[in-house]
Amino acid sequence: MKPSRPQTFRLTPVALALLSASAVVCAQEEPVKELPTVEIRAPRMITPLPGVVFDEQQSTSNVQSLTGDELQQSGAVSLTEAMNLQFQSINVNDYAGNPFQQDLNFRGFAASPLIGTPQGLSVYLDGVRINEAFGDVVNWDLIPNIAILRMDLLPGSNPMFGHNTLGGAISVNTKSGFTSPKVEFSALGGAFGRRQYQLAAGGNSGPLAGFFALNKFDEDGWRTNSPTSVRQYFGRVDIRGRSTEATLSLLKAENILVGNGLIPEEQWRESPNSVFTSPDENVNDLNHLTGRIRFDVSDSSSIALQMYRRDLKQKGTGGDVWDDFDQGASANRLGVSCPDGFGSPNGALDQNIGPTYPGCAGVAPNGLFNFSRSDQRSEGVALQFTQISETHQIVVGSSFDWSDVDFRQSQRLGFIDSERSVFLDPSREADLGLLALSQDITRNNLTGSSRTAAFFFSDTWTAAPNLFITYGARLSYSRVKNELQSDKPIPLYQFTSNFFNSREPVCGTLSDVGARFLCSTGDYGYRSLNPSLGVSWLPAQDLNVYGNVSRGSRVPSVIELGCARDKTLEDPNGLNDGKNLGCTIPTSLTSDPFLPQVRSLTTELGLRGTSLNGQLSWSATAYRTELTDDILFVSLGQRNRGVFDTFGKTERDGFELNLKGKFGRHSLRAGYSRLNATFESSATIVNQSNSSADRTQGRVNDFEINPGDVIPGLPKHSFRLGWNMDVTSNFTFGFSMVAQSFVFARGNENNESEPGGTDLTGNSQIPGLGKRYVGKGRTSGFAVFNFNANYRVDKNISLFCKVDNIFDRRYTTAGDLAVNPFTSGSFGARDSSGFNYNSFDWTHSLFVGPGAPRAVWFGLNYAFGS
Repeated sequence: MKPSRPQTFRLTPVALALLSASAVVCAQEEPVKELPTVEIRAPRMITPLPGVVFDEQQSTSNVQSLTGDELQQSGAVSLTEAMNLQFQSINVNDYAGNPFQQDLNFRGFAASPLIGTPQGLSVYLDGVRINEAFGDVVNWDLIPNIAILRMDLLPGSNPMFGHNTLGGAISVNTKSGFTSPKVEFSALGGAFGRRQYQLAAGGNSGPLAGFFALNKFDEDGWRTNSPTSVRQYFGRVDIRGRSTEATLSLLKAENILVGNGLIPEEQWRESPNSVFTSPDENVNDLNHLTGRIRFDVSDSSSIALQMYRRDLKQKGTGGDVWDDFDQGASANRLGVSCPDGFGSPNGALDQNIGPTYPGCAGVAPNGLFNFSRSDQRSEGVALQFTQISETHQIVVGSSFDWSDVDFRQSQRLGFIDSERSVFLDPSREADLGLLALSQDITRNNLTGSSRTAAFFFSDTWTAAPNLFITYGARLSYSRVKNELQSDKPIPLYQFTSNFFNSREPVCGTLSDVGARFLCSTGDYGYRSLNPSLGVSWLPAQDLNVYGNVSRGSRVPSVIELGCARDKTLEDPNGLNDGKNLGCTIPTSLTSDPFLPQVRSLTTELGLRGTSLNGQLSWSATAYRTELTDDILFVSLGQRNRGVFDTFGKTERDGFELNLKGKFGRHSLRAGYSRLNATFESSATIVNQSNSSADRTQGRVNDFEINPGDVIPGLPKHSFRLGWNMDVTSNFTFGFSMVAQSFVFARGNENNESEPGGTDLTGNSQIPGLGKRYVGKGRTSGFAVFNFNANYRVDKNISLFCKVDNIFDRRYTTAGDLAVNPFTSGSFGARDSSGFNYNSFDWTHSLFVGPGAPRAVWFGLNYAFGS
């Protein structure tokens, strides 16, 4: 007897059709006492990929889910905010200082919009992987919350999700006119000048359905010079026939994001809403088109085809401190006199400068603009076959994805005003003799491409009515190619008219004085076979035991290959002070040393169930992921400058506990996560602001990482609490808490950097001088409480209030060790921005990502229809 296809598959935005386990059990000639167990305990389907529908009890890992309604009720403006509030084993690092540009970490693996963050999570939108071609980053601002039907967070190195799924995958499915045949509108306003308007409308008539959504978001930001503008548009058309389904969707976004990043901890304590330098603006323009069609070959099998194209144009403008200011040669290049002399860069004495001279405030340029543009195009096609029987759910398919990247980057010198904003003044070129004041200096031209072909197989075998075994594998081949034209490591003060006139824009080597650029090409191939095996067992009606082991891999991206640590460029005598080794992410690149692909091995074991007559659901999970040839971004102590380097082995293991219950008018949720993320190989890395770095002759501010050292940015303990009360049938309010323990800062990978002393301790030439270490190497733990309330006026209209950080707690979410030139000091003159013109007065500080202060918002929701 053939199993009938349940209507639920018509409701998924899916290309493939799989029968749910409940339908399979129904078709069997067995006693029906197991049937209620499966159906009642799994009212919601887990949908990791379009067309693949799993019963929750069949899942061999601890899946966490959020519906579109729950997402809207949370009041979150981005997915990162929602997941940080609702999910366990999540923490957020706010390196950029913008609500749409946060690093999301799950079990120690990141999905981030920032190039300098090695990615470990895959993100799918309606089955299309939306990790971008350049750096595998995830742009959270390009996902409209109002259009989301549901999202699922699936842990582990599941090969079904392709490359880069080292620690987990996030699957987002959108609404359609069939699933959301109604009109929804919401408006929000309040703190930080935030104004948000969202509209969604869907409907259907017979076999045809349509859905449209838009999101308009603006805010001034709570920090200085930090406005944000987001415009998202989503449309979708679905057609259903008797044995065919087709979907076409279009996502458009035009966003301007300003996130002014980290600030020194000492500055944060005095003025938490201030910025280090500004602006730091990113403009994203996206067009994303997806088409799917599914054919039912029979009642139990189907074939689906999916195609997509994703075009993303990005433009970045970053104002920063000019890193080369403290080089003595820059002072000598200036075409002006300075009676008080220029400050010495840590003992590099000559006849024109001195270690205690105050310098001439306002004379030398101290600001720098980094301009960047990138065009990214990603396309792909996937074909999948699904076969359902009474005991098997088989998926076989193949996919081919290709992407192209064109990246351009340039720099120009400027000045920093009293508000810490960098501005241009090209008229001063004539006085100072610096061509970079009036012209953009090209630093990098990069074109790259990647091609990935994959074949995959998965089967969920119902070995017994209460035992499910899932196994599968993915075979993939990736090829990454790039052509890089990168500027030689020449300071901007050396760019003069004579310099340009004497050099053609040709390629050469470091020793070729006639060359303008260093040019390189890279062509790398990566193969991988990633299997997985998992078991889910129901020993009792209210208990589920599950476990799995899986292997994953991640291919290095174009940016990681272009900014890999090249030890051939490191000065064996330590004279470059570790400063010319790295890249200014995402701006400067170097040659292309080979990096192997990252390999992961994940094991997971857990329990889940219900208690108190179903009022309380719970889960407890232990996991471990071991990585080989892991790639991490190593800060060099100068804001966003660093290198990507292979670290051998790293490990993330932990435990997570989750409780969720409904007791009368009260709803409760609680989560605890313990994470131990460590380096498991020895390595030598560089950071000039780490107080434990070796500064003896022949070393380049390097220090040793040893097995057991904790990976920066990841807390050991995380807590989530939530409580809501239905005061009446129309009025609900509640509180939530997000808490975590301390985290080590980037640049403190050996966990040994502490305040105290200077970077010239033991220097006999200039005793007692040098930059002081004032950064403690880690950020403190915190607990933040939030409030929410909702009042339903009638069946269509509701009013809500949201209060974040109700106790106005000062806290930080990220840290980085770097140099701070905005110091009082003993010798240097200062301009209106606070910039100190003697580098001996600068400090090695802990830069922190400030958390937002107390904020109150009010809003209205309107819904009409079914």
